[in-house]
Amino acid sequence: MTLTELYIDSIAPNASAVKNGWGLVKKKKFEKLHQSNDQTLLFGECAGSGKKPYVTSVDFINPEQPTYRCTCPSRQFPCKHALGLLYAYVDGQVFTEAPIPEDVIEKREKIAKRVEKKQAESVQPKKKKVNKSALRKKLQAQLEGLVVVETLLHNLVRGGLGSVDVKALKQIEATAKEVGNYYLKELQHALREFVQLWKEKLPEEELYVRAIHEIQRLSFICKKGKSHLQTRLQDEELALDTTTSIEEWLGHTWQLAELRELGMVKRDEELVQLFYTSYQNDARKEYMDEGIWLSLQDHHLYYTKQYRPFRAAKQLKQEDSTFSVIHTDELIVYPSEGNARVRWETSRFEELLAETFLRIHQAAQTTILDVLKQVKNQLKQPLADKQPLALIAYDKIGKVNEKWLLQDKHGQRLTLVDAEGDTLPLLSLVRTDQLSNHVLLVKFQHNLQTGELGAKPLSLITHDQIIRFK
Repeated sequence: MTLTELYIDSIAPNASAVKNGWGLVKKKKFEKLHQSNDQTLLFGECAGSGKKPYVTSVDFINPEQPTYRCTCPSRQFPCKHALGLLYAYVDGQVFTEAPIPEDVIEKREKIAKRVEKKQAESVQPKKKKVNKSALRKKLQAQLEGLVVVETLLHNLVRGGLGSVDVKALKQIEATAKEVGNYYLKELQHALREFVQLWKEKLPEEELYVRAIHEIQRLSFICKKGKSHLQTRLQDEELALDTTTSIEEWLGHTWQLAELRELGMVKRDEELVQLFYTSYQNDARKEYMDEGIWLSLQDHHLYYTKQYRPFRAAKQLKQEDSTFSVIHTDELIVYPSEGNARVRWETSRFEELLAETFLRIHQAAQTTILDVLKQVKNQLKQPLADKQPLALIAYDKIGKVNEKWLLQDKHGQRLTLVDAEGDTLPLLSLVRTDQLSNHVLLVKFQHNLQTGELGAKPLSLITHDQIIRFK
């Protein structure tokens, strides 16, 4: 069993739990520290506020999915006592060998039976019975909702954006609320994001250009959505579309079991997180945790996304960033036109080695012209993400006439931009030798007013380091 402090930090529910876990170790609160003969179980007793110490353990019988147990009343998971037990182990404290407690043996047996049952079901999975009558009613309701959205968009175009005032914005918000009754969750969010444009107090020209773009996009989604729903209703099986993101735009929430059944799975994948960010989305009323990952197998760039509603943020742990290689036996891929979203249930952490950095460099694209062709093709697809990702190998990065440029080995150049103004200034802090012959992860940004296409730098990857500009 190999444990690292970085791994323990990554499983902690928050920074306070890390601090409190270490606090127990430094204050010598652990009265007993034990490990099993086969080193699959760490367990001990930790002094608490009551008369009896808390009994805590971490079970590694399944190393990809450890089990944390504790007799304390904490709702945090893992609790500070389980974290403290792990920190004591990596701190080099003495864990005496002891038999596995009977209650742990019993719990292991129950888990083994559940795993055996799950494996049997995976060989012959039970197909979820679909209530087709209820589903047809839902699809019909979605069609009605799309008509409501289309009517709103037509009224906006007829009246002109110059007529949009406080009263009109309240009407759009009211329509967004109504759209939720038609099971069109994503369109509901899109309408609220449309209203958010006016709340950002943008310059008039920029506001109108962005608003027109959103109206065009929403109009396409309505048209595409109506055609798609009508096709589904004519299909006896009411089959879902796995080739585009239209189902998500129409409010479908993909279940992992559903995606498995549809074959949206990759096996034995190794992933490296190249970038991570967490931000607040006021229109959605959610916190968004996003990771950008490179598959070392197929060289594709993927997203992981976690949505944490404001009202439930305290109960949901924020996703962690990592600088380890994630190895998963099963990678679930969501339908998408561009950089797809992925998820996995179990994984193991592996150290970033020199070979890993070499593989990252080998995955990078070497020709800017090829990258731009792919990006422009994605931007032409109305349902696709409008900020495509790319991993580019560069000959050099530097400033020309106060503009940051990336140049490939063929002498082709790409303008580096930053609408938010939070990453370009950091390039000035990078060592000169790191601005030559390495790899840059970028997110493309299309300026709707000028039509210019630029790339926002997210991470710079050398032969032994990932430098994230965040």
